[in-house]
Amino acid sequence: MMEKHGIIALVDADIAGIGNKARHLARLLKCQPELFAVPSGVVLLPTFSLDKDMACLHQTLSDMGEGLYAVRSCGLDEDGDHESMAGKFDTMLGVPACDLKQAIAQVRSSFTDVADTGSVLIQHMVNPDYAGVMFTQSIENAGLASCEFSLGVAEDLVSGKVKPTHVDYGRLSGALYPEQNQHQSMLDVLFLVGMTIEILMDEPQDVEWAYDAKHGQLYVLQSRRITTKLYDESLATEQQRVASITNHLKPLRQGQVLFEDSAVREVVSAPTRLTQGLMQQLYAPKGALGAALQMLNIPCPQVEQAYVLSVFGRLYANVYIGKQLFGYAGALPFAKRLWANYRLQRRMKHEPDKLLRWLKGRIEALPDGDDVVSCQADNVLLQAQHVVALMQTFVDDVYPIAYAATILAQMAGENDGQASLTSHFISDLSRLHHTGEMQDFMEKWGLRSEHDYELSAPRFCEDDAHTMRYAAQFADVAWDKQVLGEGFLFYKELAKDKVVRCLYPVRQSLLQLGNMLGLGDGHVFQLDILDIKALAKGELIAKDMLERHHQRVLEEVAFAQVQLGSKVTLGDVEQLAGKDRENKGLRGKMVSVGQAFQGRIRHVNKLADAPLAKGDIILSPYLEPKLVGYFQQSLGCICEVGGALSHAAIVAREKTYPVLVLAGSSEVMRDGDFVAVDEVGRVTLTRQLNP
Repeated sequence: MMEKHGIIALVDADIAGIGNKARHLARLLKCQPELFAVPSGVVLLPTFSLDKDMACLHQTLSDMGEGLYAVRSCGLDEDGDHESMAGKFDTMLGVPACDLKQAIAQVRSSFTDVADTGSVLIQHMVNPDYAGVMFTQSIENAGLASCEFSLGVAEDLVSGKVKPTHVDYGRLSGALYPEQNQHQSMLDVLFLVGMTIEILMDEPQDVEWAYDAKHGQLYVLQSRRITTKLYDESLATEQQRVASITNHLKPLRQGQVLFEDSAVREVVSAPTRLTQGLMQQLYAPKGALGAALQMLNIPCPQVEQAYVLSVFGRLYANVYIGKQLFGYAGALPFAKRLWANYRLQRRMKHEPDKLLRWLKGRIEALPDGDDVVSCQADNVLLQAQHVVALMQTFVDDVYPIAYAATILAQMAGENDGQASLTSHFISDLSRLHHTGEMQDFMEKWGLRSEHDYELSAPRFCEDDAHTMRYAAQFADVAWDKQVLGEGFLFYKELAKDKVVRCLYPVRQSLLQLGNMLGLGDGHVFQLDILDIKALAKGELIAKDMLERHHQRVLEEVAFAQVQLGSKVTLGDVEQLAGKDRENKGLRGKMVSVGQAFQGRIRHVNKLADAPLAKGDIILSPYLEPKLVGYFQQSLGCICEVGGALSHAAIVAREKTYPVLVLAGSSEVMRDGDFVAVDEVGRVTLTRQLNP
């Protein structure tokens, strides 16, 4: 219908000079949607005369059908890109034909100083069972759409007069949070419509809707751009990045675990940005992991995605890639899950000495950290190129030996009670604490660190005072040493020792690059490996790196707000909150000796508040070497993350000290609780109300 007496049919209203409220509804009407309906109506332009044109209006509306009407504002300034003016102007609902003149006048009078934009929208009134508002992208979380609804029309809801029912919808998974029973069918249609409208409008929408339950009909009453958001853009970008990793998983089952805690966390519990990038390269099928398998003649499937990856600043294993690489028997030890590893098993059985000699030779050929000279180049470009070259050499030529040694040690399954290199390291820390003999310690361990694989962690040779403070944690460890063995476990630890020494020149070169960029105090480690590579290619300059550093810091702050559990589903990525764990059915894995223990829980981070008593149980996020200093004073240890071949587990076996690994233990156990662990890892927890 063309304009007549200042009246335009709603379906024809997507033209210049009419407010977005009507224009958007006109677009939806034109697309002939089957999932939803838009109530028919007209737009009254500012030229419409209440005195001269009412008869034409009544005839036009009569041709569209009888009933009650909704009379609403439709100004040019409404529903804009930066301001919606939501609720600013009057809306008249349930208006009979005889009262339309008064209702139009009432709406027009609410325009006050914007009368020149005072178009009025009149639509047939919908009498719904439910009505509400849907944001196709939540203002608080970019991974969700949000809906609030109540019985009847939506006016009381949008006016804040009733407490609505709130439901979120996963934009990635299609799940409803919380799960619905009574309103499931309505909400399924609603969110499908919302996503459809978002695609049509090419941006997230604020949609006002109504639902006729008897006829199963959803009506769209308004759709406008969302003008504000509260979520951090860094979180939204990360949600999309993580979700893109799962695009090949179709269909994606509800609650399917996508990522799970990686054993890598044993060596880097809280990695900086650069260390995250390094770990991802080390554990990539096309990185050190693939190179190690190739050394051992183990076929490596051709997979493009990373096995270990960063999710909101925390390292996880990609479950799908893990199955591709290691098979489906997830309960088996790492080495026994390797795809097509039967060949290596045969070699281990029939020619272990030959394998051991091969491994020994490869380890002896590794450079020592002090053999590699860190570079102080004349300019930033050359220094960045040197850093990239060092890191690539570490990934391609150095770490694969350590990875291969780990695989062989796990496959050999040695547990003969011999002293380990780790035991000697910890004994030397105890000796250093008591004697202060720094020179001997530095000659043996100076290129190591409290957190060996963390690039930002200072090496012992860089900070004597820090080294002494760290050594104090092992004051109770005996100095006596046993003769080291010559098996696969020994060479696994020897390989690790040589490999972490090779990170020293990498760290030194990075620090030098940071100083050249104006990123002192170790801030260079907050950059991404891709940032350094772009700098080395000349794609970025020093000024760009300062901006990148600022961006990375903001991302780290945002990621710190996210609490994900040991297993991550798409729903977790959408909601950005870990699920509460029920305190029942607790069972972990004994990684040292099958020995029952019980006592009071003492969290390792709270020991500064009160000393550790002889009958206490240590609770820690990670099974890390510093815990060894508490073995003698406690009855046992519970950790969230740790492996049977980790340093602390090896020492625990040597000392017949029980260690339990139980994911989520820090979430269900509090300092002061009483816990009893049986010989197979079953846990009984008693909450102490006044610890």
